[in-house]
Amino acid sequence: MSDVLFETIPAKDGRLLGLVTLNAPATLNSLSLEMIDLLTPQLSAWQNDDAIVMVIFQSSSDKAFSAGGDIQALYQSMLAHPGGPNPYAEAFFEREYRLDYLIHTYSKPTLVWAHGIVMGGGLGIMGGCSHRIGTQTTRLALPEITIGLFPDAGATWFLSQMPRHWAYFMAWTGCHLNAADGRLVGLIDYLIDNRQQAQVLERLLAESWSADGEINKQRLDQILQRAEAPAAEFPPSQLAPLEARVAAMITQVLATEDPVSAFSAAVDTAAVDSFANNTFLVRAANGIKRGSPTTAHIIHEQLKRAKGMSLKQTFELELVIAVQCSRHPDFTEGVRALLIDKDNKPQWQYGGVEAVPVEWLQAHFTPPWKTNPLADLPNR
Repeated sequence: MSDVLFETIPAKDGRLLGLVTLNAPATLNSLSLEMIDLLTPQLSAWQNDDAIVMVIFQSSSDKAFSAGGDIQALYQSMLAHPGGPNPYAEAFFEREYRLDYLIHTYSKPTLVWAHGIVMGGGLGIMGGCSHRIGTQTTRLALPEITIGLFPDAGATWFLSQMPRHWAYFMAWTGCHLNAADGRLVGLIDYLIDNRQQAQVLERLLAESWSADGEINKQRLDQILQRAEAPAAEFPPSQLAPLEARVAAMITQVLATEDPVSAFSAAVDTAAVDSFANNTFLVRAANGIKRGSPTTAHIIHEQLKRAKGMSLKQTFELELVIAVQCSRHPDFTEGVRALLIDKDNKPQWQYGGVEAVPVEWLQAHFTPPWKTNPLADLPNR
């Protein structure tokens, strides 16, 4: 059976709903190049089909919507092409970002049922959807710092749209967010009991949809608002109690000459002082302490550059960084330590955030081609 299933479901007045089911439970629906190459043409065809009024993304697994990208295949390609060029990695990132851009700019409503784990490339799909549902088990994260990559697949865009302190905190720590946290930072739009999925679908099928995508987005919003569960039925936000503390911390560290080192010190101090019993904050401190020092600096530069960029420009920026990460050693080493040998002892190129040279950082932002392969995307 295919790792991605497509179905059209008849609604009223001859309209159809396009249903996408990620169906690779053994890998927690980690996106492979093959899955990406199935998704892109089908979504394009549905966008051009007047009968299709919306697209719904879901998972066949209760554990995860999608845990990220197919890191194992990327790892093997980096071993085969140390220092690059790396044909597989470049093809993977370009085609993944084209898929994400298509979802971000889709002319029809896109609804994602973000149940279970949603990380990395899975968050890339979710982040591009117009309507995003969180459930009681939703677990969101951008854990790329732990493997020497960086928050990508559209993360540059949606991080730049959320409150600045949460964008930096989420990216620098790789912290795990629940649905209430996701709503707080703007990644989740609706909190709906997962047991209501069938009833929500029935309501969608009973609606009289328009030929106008924007009108349909408004109607979908109304339906989902009515389906929302009381917030008390969901795990409480872990971020809300830390709002003032983290906002002050990020404001302070970004005003320093070396924000990355300042944040690493500040979050470590916060984890051992009055928040010593806050498991969430302690884990967040470990994220930047144990993660790639190079990635920590990439994130700061990435978010600085994102200011004022268009959606297209952020994806072009991401492709440059991703290709350079595939040519530099921390990405390979991080995957080895966390996912291959699983010794959890990565030997990063530099031993701490204070040791990363400016020249090394800037090399990750240097385009390896004369023309960015995503230059042909429509301007948005």
